[in-house]
Amino acid sequence: MKKLFFSLVVLALAAACGQDTFTVKGTIAEGNSYPEGTLIYLFDGQDALDSAAVVNGKFQLKAPACPEKMYRITAQIPNRSPRDFSWNYSLIPEKGTYNVTFAAKQADCAIDGSPLNKAFTEFNDQIRNYSNEYREKAAALADDAEEEAEALYDNLMEKVKSLSLDAIGKNANNFIAKNALQNIIYDLPLDELKSILDKCGKFVREDESIARIVTCKEAEIATAPGNPFVDFAGKTPEGKDVKLSDYVGKGKWVLTDFWASWCGPCMGEIPNIQKVYEAFEGDDFMVLGIAVWDGDNTDSAERMKEKEMKWHQIFVGEDKGPTDSYGIVGIPSMILFAPDGTIHQRDNLRGEAMYKSVAAALGK
Repeated sequence: MKKLFFSLVVLALAAACGQDTFTVKGTIAEGNSYPEGTLIYLFDGQDALDSAAVVNGKFQLKAPACPEKMYRITAQIPNRSPRDFSWNYSLIPEKGTYNVTFAAKQADCAIDGSPLNKAFTEFNDQIRNYSNEYREKAAALADDAEEEAEALYDNLMEKVKSLSLDAIGKNANNFIAKNALQNIIYDLPLDELKSILDKCGKFVREDESIARIVTCKEAEIATAPGNPFVDFAGKTPEGKDVKLSDYVGKGKWVLTDFWASWCGPCMGEIPNIQKVYEAFEGDDFMVLGIAVWDGDNTDSAERMKEKEMKWHQIFVGEDKGPTDSYGIVGIPSMILFAPDGTIHQRDNLRGEAMYKSVAAALGK
C-alpha cells in the first residue's frame, strides 16, 4: 500500500510538472555525519516523494522535476520520533542530476550542477547582504535621526526592488519569480503588479497568497479617501452582534484602529490612540477599535482590559472579510471616517501624525 501511494503521488506530480526528473546525489559533510540507517526524505509540502538511507555518508533521491516549486530535504535519525527531523534543506527541483553536500546548517550546504539553484542562492545571498548593510547603518544612527533612517530604508527597498525585478525577468517560469515577487509585492502599485504578473508563469498568477494581495490592492483602491465606507459585522466585547454602520456614518468623525492582541506595533500605538481619545472623544468624534485575526476573541478581550482601551470595539475574530474589504494586509492600520461615512484619510495616521490629522479634521 505504501509503494502504491508513493507511485500515485509521483504520477500526479509527473502529470502536473511534466515527465522530466531530477536526481540529487547527496554527501554528508565531514563533522555532520549521521549513523547508518539515517533516512533522508524528499518532501513536496506534506507529501514525501522519495526517501533513502545514508550509506557511507551518501544517499540518492529522485522525483519528477518541477521548477515551479520548492522541495525540502530532511534527515530522520534512528531512535527518534518519526516527526523529529534534524534539519531542512530547500531546493528547486530542476531537471537533471546534481550533487549536494549537506551540512548541519542550510547556509553551509553546497550544490553543484544546478544553475537554477545556484541563481536562487545568489539572489537570496544578495538580499541578505543588502539587509545586513541596512541594519548596520541604521544601528549607527542617532535615535532622533528619523529622516536619515527613512532615507536608508528607502535606499534598501530600491535595491531590493531592482534586484527582484531583474530576477523575475530572468526566471518568469520558475520558483525564483514567485520568491522574488514576494519581496516587493506589498510596495507595488496595482497596475505595476499586474504588469509584472502578466509576464510570469500561470503558477505565479494563480498562487493563493499572491492572488489575495491583488484582491486586497483592488479593495484598497475602492476604499481610497472620498469613497463610502464598506460595512461589516462582528461582536462587541460582551458578545452582542454589531456592525461598522452602527458607528460610522452617524454624524461623527470616527477613527478606526485595526489591531490584534499579538501585534507588537499595534500595542505600540495604544498610547497615541489614548491621547487622541482623551483629547477629542465627544459629540463629534469617537475612536473605534477593530480587533482582527485573533481566534475566538478571548485574547482580544484580555488585551483590551490589560491596556485599558476604553473606546468602543468590534471583534471579528478570524474573519478576514473586514480587512480584505479595505485592502488591509498589515496592522496596525487606521482609517479616519468623515461624519457622512466617507473615507477621509487612511495614510499617515500613526504616531504624532494621528493626533494632528484628527485635530485638523475637527478644526481644532
